[in-house]
Amino acid sequence: MKLPAKVNYALRATLELAARYKGEVPISIEIISKAQKIPKNFLTQLLIRLKSADIVVSHRGVSGGYFLKRHPSQINVADVVKAIDDAIIGSVNQPKASGRIDANKLISEIWEDVNRAARKRLEELSLESLALKLRNEQMNYYI
Repeated sequence: MKLPAKVNYALRATLELAARYKGEVPISIEIISKAQKIPKNFLTQLLIRLKSADIVVSHRGVSGGYFLKRHPSQINVADVVKAIDDAIIGSVNQPKASGRIDANKLISEIWEDVNRAARKRLEELSLESLALKLRNEQMNYYI
């Protein structure tokens, strides 16, 4: 399964916000864009979607930018993925029950199991745990 670029960028942006989290202190789009190498126009569109999903808050003005609406421990990867592309971990359309198992129904059941397992794993991963892992990796790299 390949992760769409928009989801990858949204996860990188929210991880950047989680790594820099200091409550309601906004981080500018320029800083996020530069740190994560995300085109600013694309980043702006993603942040608007994340704002609509109540994941980030925007602050206008010279010292404006974005910050996480909740503590990074209260936001998981599934929240971000759903905000950007719900189809990735959404439900598979179940075929109408015919009383017997055919190949279509069997394949749908398999994909539903895969989606359920993926959704569960993404719900277990908080932005805080990933940001901490990133910080530890960077610290280990420089030592």
